[in-house]
Amino acid sequence: MKIILKAFLALIFISLTLHAQALSGTAVIEKMIEAYGGEKNLVQLNNYEQVWHIETKTSDTNGTDKRTVHLPAFLKTELIYPHKTEIRILENNIGTKQFGTATIQAQGPMLDAMKVQLMRLFHPLVLKEKIKAITVSDTPEHFLLALTANSVSAEYYVSKNSYLIEKVIGRLQIGAQTMEFLTLYKDYKPFNGAMVPYTEVKYAGSVNTAVMRLQEMKFTDLIK
Repeated sequence: MKIILKAFLALIFISLTLHAQALSGTAVIEKMIEAYGGEKNLVQLNNYEQVWHIETKTSDTNGTDKRTVHLPAFLKTELIYPHKTEIRILENNIGTKQFGTATIQAQGPMLDAMKVQLMRLFHPLVLKEKIKAITVSDTPEHFLLALTANSVSAEYYVSKNSYLIEKVIGRLQIGAQTMEFLTLYKDYKPFNGAMVPYTEVKYAGSVNTAVMRLQEMKFTDLIK
C-alpha cells in the first residue's frame, strides 16, 4: 500500500512540475512580448530588411551583410566582401547558396547551419507559437528557452532583468560531433516601437568570428 501511495504522489509531483514549467514558459514569453514593445509593435519584426557592417575577427577584411527576413520560414543573407559575394537563401527548410554565378543546393550541415541562422532570429511572438516544443530552465541571470526543430536546436538566453534575449546558442550535428554557434545581442534600442539589437557578436565554437553593427533597417511586407 505504501509503495502504491509513493508512486501516486510521485506522479502528482511530476504532473505539477510539468504544468508549472509550461506556465513559467508562457509567463516568460508574455513578459518578453511586453519588454520588446508589445504585440502590435513586435509583429513588425516578422518582415524586415537590414544592412549590417561586419567587423571580421578572423582576418583583416571587413564586409557587409544585407539581410531579408520573413518569419518564421524565410531568410536571405547577402554577404559582400571586397574579394567575394555570397548569397544564402532559406525558404521552408530548402536552402541554396550562390557564389558569383554558381548556385548550389544546400544539404547536410550546410543546410542545418542556415536553419540555425534563421532560428536565432525568432522573436517572442514566434516563440509563443512554438511554446509546445519549448523547454524552460534557468540560471541565476537568465531564463533558458530551448527549442528543437528540423534537426537543429537553439537556446535563447533571456535576461531576468530586461526580458530581452541576450544570447542564442544554435546547435547542429556534424557526424558524431555537435557544432555550436553563439550570438550575443547588445545595444538594444527601440525601432518604430519594437526593441532591436544594434550589435551582434558571433562565435563559431569558441572562436569569435565577427562583430556586426546595424547600419540600416526597414520593415517590409511579405512580398520577397
